[in-house]
Amino acid sequence: MDQIDTQTVWSVLFAIAAAIVLIANAIEKIVKVAKAARAPGDRQDERISAVEGRLDKVERMLVNDDTRLRDIKKGDHAMQRALLALLAHGIDGNNIKQLQDAELELKNYLIEK
Repeated sequence: MDQIDTQTVWSVLFAIAAAIVLIANAIEKIVKVAKAARAPGDRQDERISAVEGRLDKVERMLVNDDTRLRDIKKGDHAMQRALLALLAHGIDGNNIKQLQDAELELKNYLIEK
């Protein structure tokens, strides 16, 4: 075997160091390209999450509105029955039982509300 001098050792060490630097730079570039390729998907995921949050909020509001509208409908029904009973009583002076039933229904509605 030939004799290894210090210049050869340094050349090999520099070559190894250069190879390590080149490999590190290549890995860094690959990671950067992978992140850039993934960026549209990440932005899309963020937008979808925001839209889902808004959808949940709207659904809660719709449920609240539906409950409130049902309550209003019950009140309207009770008031319409009471008005009808008053009209019938005003026309012929009878229908006391119908007036009492309408009053009870209206009281129950107002108490439950």
